[in-house]
Amino acid sequence: MIPARSSSADRAGLFVLVAGLAAALLVAFLAVRNQTEQRATEQVEQGARLVKALTAIPKEGLVPAPGRPNPLATVLRAHGNADLAYGLVTDPQGQPLSEVTAPGLTPSAQPLAADKPAEWFGHRPVDSGVAGLELIEFHGPLLQGGRLEGFVRVAFRAPTLGFDPRQIPFLAGLALPVLLLVPLFFFMLRSQLRPLQAVSQRVEQLAAGAPPDAAGDPATRDLVARFGRFLDATEKRIRELEAGRGDAETAIKLLGYKREKVESALETLPDGVLVLDEGSLTVFANTTVGPLLSADPAALVGKRPTEWPVDDAILRALTPLLGGQAHSASQHADFHPDGNESRRVSVWALPLFAPRDASRRLGSLIVLRETTDQMLAARARDEFIAHVAHELKTPLANIALYGELLRDDPALPADTRVEAINTVCDESRRAAALIGNLLNISRIEAGSIVIDRQRVRLADLLTDCMEQLRHTGAARDLRLHVEVPPDLPPVELDKDLLRIALNNLLTNAAKYNRAGGEINLSADESDERIAITVQDSGIGIAAADLPRVFDKFYRSADREAVARGGHGLGLYLARQIVELHQGQIEVTSQPGQGTRFTLSFRKPHVLLRAA
Repeated sequence: MIPARSSSADRAGLFVLVAGLAAALLVAFLAVRNQTEQRATEQVEQGARLVKALTAIPKEGLVPAPGRPNPLATVLRAHGNADLAYGLVTDPQGQPLSEVTAPGLTPSAQPLAADKPAEWFGHRPVDSGVAGLELIEFHGPLLQGGRLEGFVRVAFRAPTLGFDPRQIPFLAGLALPVLLLVPLFFFMLRSQLRPLQAVSQRVEQLAAGAPPDAAGDPATRDLVARFGRFLDATEKRIRELEAGRGDAETAIKLLGYKREKVESALETLPDGVLVLDEGSLTVFANTTVGPLLSADPAALVGKRPTEWPVDDAILRALTPLLGGQAHSASQHADFHPDGNESRRVSVWALPLFAPRDASRRLGSLIVLRETTDQMLAARARDEFIAHVAHELKTPLANIALYGELLRDDPALPADTRVEAINTVCDESRRAAALIGNLLNISRIEAGSIVIDRQRVRLADLLTDCMEQLRHTGAARDLRLHVEVPPDLPPVELDKDLLRIALNNLLTNAAKYNRAGGEINLSADESDERIAITVQDSGIGIAAADLPRVFDKFYRSADREAVARGGHGLGLYLARQIVELHQGQIEVTSQPGQGTRFTLSFRKPHVLLRAA
């Protein structure tokens, strides 16, 4: 058995020597490659400096003149780089004005673009015309007074990975320590393993059938006891490692479960949520983020914000938030997706800190929310306030003007006095109507209005509303008609609120009517509903405005409608009052032909059946 072990040891020694040689060769290869990369880096720096220095010389100082040596050759010879392939001075069209070329090489005929200033400075690979030889050409512009006079082009042989006899001492110096250390390590390891080999030989002798009295040998008993203790300790350590692995797997599964719960909760949020780690790497993005950033959420995970496939305008808006230093306060920014100014997304960035160490930042939480409605509401509110201020200012100015006229001139003619008094009354009613609408809307939106249903005869109510319109003078020169069936039964409605809604509809019908036009106020009934109709012969409403005429603050952009004024509250208030009665209001219109508003309410027995 001994010769076999010696043979095995010899093979192991041979394997170690071969491995050491392979390691030495690998180290030498890595060293050569590192030197090649360093040479390439140095060549780029030298080429850029050389071209920069040449471009600082006027073109006349680089172009040869009769009776003197080529100045470009003198400069390049002074540079003394053995890898220099050629040097050129060309005009803007690429025609050579001066040329210095190494033997056996031809300068590249590929010109530079004179109309692309961004490409004038730089370097590029060019064809050498020689198999296996790569060239790197550095180039720069010759400028005079800001005008392009030509180009300087200098090419070098690109460093290649290959054997150079000059590197033999360097490679030998690297390989020799490796070749010496590997055998030394092998012999040290062999000396440490020799006792274990002896133990193995004794065990094999026992297994092969040693004499019975060998069991009583003290050395054998000690060997067996120590080997048993070694096996027991090994088994114990294996069980500990297996238990630790089980605990680790349990902890990993628990963490994964907790993460899934957190991600599921974040997915249910109506806002877009992004989580970035301390290195600004995106680790989570819920599905709501997609439409807000116009990007696939999966394409954001694993990338930094600068690498997100989103619009540049969005990145510019987010950069101040994502690049800030750690602090406890959130930061806020807004942007318009896809460049659409009528849409707005708001972004909040909040740093995430460790629960037990408030000074340790774990990352950032980015929350995105569609705030288009708030933007439009704020814009509409501002427009409404400005318009209401104008609407109130106009009647008050007229009242003050005619009040001063009546006060300062007691001898006014009778017709002038009557006109002034009528104007004061009309403007007072106009301001009061606006203020009344504002107060009623605030009461409805606050929920403080209680419907006081009572039996109302529609014929009397509609006639009274039409007479009130006639009395205000808003309907002068208009034909007013009321048509109510004599057998129309009473209805249970809040008379005062319905009067407000009808007055707003009739006022609009008069305001947007034409000279000599007419207004028809009518009512009829079906089996389950009673309908009230306000029909005018005015300018009508454009089809694009019909879906929004009942919106709060909304006013048509039509030039003729704008000229007739309005504050965008009358129709909104009318719809709120009708809906408080569980009714419906509809509008049909044709531009230039008039508008019809229809209010419909369910009859009392229908309401009882529905209840």
